[in-house]
Amino acid sequence: MSVLDPRELEASPLADLHALAAELGLEGFRRLRKQELIKQIVAAGGGEMPSSDDEAGEEPEVALYEDTAAEPEGTDGEAAAVPVDEPESLSEFERDEDIGSEAEEEEGAAEREEDMRSGILDVLPNGSGFIRAEPYRQSREDVYISPAQIRRCELRPGDDVSGPVRPPRRNERHPSLVRVATVNGQDADAPSERPRYDSLAVTWPTERLAGPSALVDYPFGKGSRVAVGGPPGAGATYLLREAVKVLRERHAELEVIVVLAGVRPEEVADWSDLGVEVAGGSFAGSFDEQAQVAELAVQRAKRSLEGGGDVVVVVDSLDALPPAAARRVFGAARNAADAGSLTILASTGTSAEPHRMATTHITLEPREGEQPRIAPGSGTLRRELLS
Repeated sequence: MSVLDPRELEASPLADLHALAAELGLEGFRRLRKQELIKQIVAAGGGEMPSSDDEAGEEPEVALYEDTAAEPEGTDGEAAAVPVDEPESLSEFERDEDIGSEAEEEEGAAEREEDMRSGILDVLPNGSGFIRAEPYRQSREDVYISPAQIRRCELRPGDDVSGPVRPPRRNERHPSLVRVATVNGQDADAPSERPRYDSLAVTWPTERLAGPSALVDYPFGKGSRVAVGGPPGAGATYLLREAVKVLRERHAELEVIVVLAGVRPEEVADWSDLGVEVAGGSFAGSFDEQAQVAELAVQRAKRSLEGGGDVVVVVDSLDALPPAAARRVFGAARNAADAGSLTILASTGTSAEPHRMATTHITLEPREGEQPRIAPGSGTLRRELLS
């Protein structure tokens, strides 16, 4: 893992330092003061804190990566676009990092370590990242990727990245990527131009998607935000599973991702039996982990949308996520005018906020029997546009 710069860490919010400490496997980091936490992070990364004499004679360093600053709540959370042309003069830290990355590539080639790995990229606040070995969640098998590699290949959170890796060295917890071979199935050495999610024009859904019979009067389409709410036992989860079955049967062009947050352990197996990609888990998981899984799954869907794909993300249940994360996840759905679409179907419990944001909002009454009962007042905005 690249040596971390203490000055960058000191400029980072405490929440970002906690995220980095979790990746490094530090114990009890939430009880530490910020300076002590920075010392432990630097030590775990193989670096040293600068002496007081060094600090007195140095000029303040400008942040190397603009995309590592904390973003305001409700933004996309993606790394800022990086210019293709390299600056003529690099800072000493950046030059050393690039040299170290190139040396790792040469060493990897010399040792012929061709253990190929692939997965979804998760970018950390300090500019480095991990290729997640398990669907959208942290694990010991994650592969570290340096900030220089992310910047050089213009990678974004949610990209599907592959390449050869080397085993972890002393003081390293994770294997490291030697070089980026492919990005979203394309050669990393010849990246294609792609738009940015935030810059795409958004239009109302116009292409209708098939749904279960219970929703025949409440249509939704590619790019819809569908909120299904009601008291416990009203049948929201049942309705979402029926919707997934129909979408898989009638729309082979769709990529379907199921994100579980706070469900019963028994329901995890029920979802897996549908033959779709399932991420997340039961209520036993922490709020932070569930939010990470949901937001990274949405980032993956955004990258597919940018490439012209149509993705459906099913969230059960949205109200189990922290409010800020739930708002970002549900608000990500859209029909892009010159790209693909991201449709989100979510159970919302009794929360009213998602129904205000939804394009199709469905409220369920207490169930009497197997079939859910839809309450008056449910409906679809601009349903005349759905063909």
